[in-house]
Amino acid sequence: MIPNKDGQYYYAPHRRQWGIWQYHEEKVSDQCSVGSGTFIKDLPTKEEARKEVYRLNNWKEK
Repeated sequence: MIPNKDGQYYYAPHRRQWGIWQYHEEKVSDQCSVGSGTFIKDLPTKEEARKEVYRLNNWKEK
């Protein structure tokens, strides 16, 4: 689940846990940009990571 908006949070497997990162996009030229993530923290389960990402992004639970 990698976002396409600068500043959004996302989660992915990280070592034996689930990591949360904040996405950053840097414009290299008018036609090219580079994305990276700043690590925030690890959580033990995918469900906990998903809930934390929803909270951090101010998304409503489905």
